[in-house]
Amino acid sequence: MRMNQIDDLLTPGLTFTKTDFSNWIREDNPQYSERSIYWLLNKLQAQKEIIKLGRNLFQVVSDSIVKRPYNYNASIEMKQIEQQIQEEYPRINFQTWEFIQMNEFVNHQIAHNVLFIEVESMLEETVFELLKKNYPGVLLCPSVDTFHQYKISDNTIVILRLISQAPKAMQNSHSACLEKILVDLFSRKLTGQLIQRAEYPTILEDAFSKYYIDERKMFRYARRRDVEREMLDLIYKETSVQLITKGVS
Repeated sequence: MRMNQIDDLLTPGLTFTKTDFSNWIREDNPQYSERSIYWLLNKLQAQKEIIKLGRNLFQVVSDSIVKRPYNYNASIEMKQIEQQIQEEYPRINFQTWEFIQMNEFVNHQIAHNVLFIEVESMLEETVFELLKKNYPGVLLCPSVDTFHQYKISDNTIVILRLISQAPKAMQNSHSACLEKILVDLFSRKLTGQLIQRAEYPTILEDAFSKYYIDERKMFRYARRRDVEREMLDLIYKETSVQLITKGVS
């Protein structure tokens, strides 16, 4: 099957599953194996004609839909912390994100950074003891009140427990993925109390307009955190975001 024939099947902006793609190809080419179809999908991705939105979900790239995968270049301070944890405890599972990451999405710019280190359960104190030797202002699982009482002017380090079944960090990095960060905004704990709720619609609209969001991954984690309904209500009622999966896994 020639690639121009495949192009005719793929309307710009179209969202489809692997099953959809397989059915389209086999309609005129019933002899195609699953392996051949998988090769075609990979080739289209390599040529940047389609992009993977999540497990078994793809979208045709469109000039009118200018999006890209989310990537964050961590600050020097965060990179140093990540390196120290990796060198001392190479087997620990942890993810990181920074408060100033949100400056890309919020109206009121964040002046003072907070470095969040989320560590697998039972090892939070281990990382806390490691970092407090070399850094000022390291807080272990603080409440909102404790955070505001003991934070320093800049680069306060907050150690939190990494929620089980949290989405994996970015590839080749410990930086938390955007889907996780968006869900954590709705947490009842510290991470959901630092940005005013009035900013949430803008944050979500900017995130969805600029980046490819794995909605299935995001809503699975939102269910794990018991905030899926709240997220969906805000998206439907206060934003112009058009969901693909409707929050269904």
